[in-house]
Amino acid sequence: MKLNTLPRVDLAVTPTPLQPLPNLTEHLQGPRILVKRDDLTGLAFGGNKTRKLEYLMGDALQKGADVIVTGAGFHSNWCTQTAAAARKVGLPLILIKSGPRDGYIPESWDGNHLLHRLFGADITILKEDSAQRRHEVVEELKAQGRNPYYIPVGGSNAIGASGYIRCVLELLTQSVEQGIRITHLYHATGSGGTQTGLALGAKALNTGISVVGVSTKPGDAVSKTRLLLSLSEETAELLEIDARVTPDDINVLAEYSEGYGYVSEAKMEAIKLCAETEGLIIDPVYTAPAMAALIDHARNGTLTEDDTVVFLHTGGTPALFAYKDALKAHVKGEPFPWKIPEWSPDKEQY
Repeated sequence: MKLNTLPRVDLAVTPTPLQPLPNLTEHLQGPRILVKRDDLTGLAFGGNKTRKLEYLMGDALQKGADVIVTGAGFHSNWCTQTAAAARKVGLPLILIKSGPRDGYIPESWDGNHLLHRLFGADITILKEDSAQRRHEVVEELKAQGRNPYYIPVGGSNAIGASGYIRCVLELLTQSVEQGIRITHLYHATGSGGTQTGLALGAKALNTGISVVGVSTKPGDAVSKTRLLLSLSEETAELLEIDARVTPDDINVLAEYSEGYGYVSEAKMEAIKLCAETEGLIIDPVYTAPAMAALIDHARNGTLTEDDTVVFLHTGGTPALFAYKDALKAHVKGEPFPWKIPEWSPDKEQY
């Protein structure tokens, strides 16, 4: 495995803790539950993207990049982490984000959008074709004599996915030190890089861990599986790993989110339950649907007392504050003031 030969910038505080969740375990009366605290990676409130960005920024610097181009959703934690990483290595950042309309400006800056502004990113908001515009900007910069480094949403390419093969190595060391055998790992899956690294790492290292990715979007299990298989092949080739991920190694659950960033009772319950039982803060977009799936599987018997489950906390907690009105309603037992966030590209359809 050529993992140690890739250029890498030291951005993350690792190893992140692997902590038991005894109160949540007792409350659910099912599997033993632990949390892998990748929300504590240390860069800009932490998150899983830092592991990817160590390799991506290393590659950018090696190639002499003078500007980073990327983007994602309006309150994207990926954009927050990338902006911080770019500033850390001394590069400017161009963000092209999606929103409910072109040029969208919210009344107040909150959550991750506030952080994007604090980091001084050059920001464009588009309702449609934001991905196409990112590629156009890259070509425009090249025509100006610049050397842009383009990173896909979530850092989900073979270089970025390598960060989560490194995470599997770290997790195995911790499990041996703590004398536990992990049967399942639950995490949120969006652009696919994290699940690719976890699934490939688990397979290559013969861990026996079932990696369960809980999608942030509904109904995309089939397309997500195809993406993960393709990306895992590219990553295995990059790192010269003999093992290959098969469809049997890909487990995507697409029924725990009604829409990207949408509010639901299951998500809000997961946030409140983690806070009340363990003092653990999770976010509404990624970790909440993943935890909602874990909770449901513990309650319906999919997970049993014989299982030891690791919940990968992928960060994103700054987004919590943009959802304060929905969370307030949940705590008070009142109807949600909205289901689809104001900043979502889907907003104007309703």
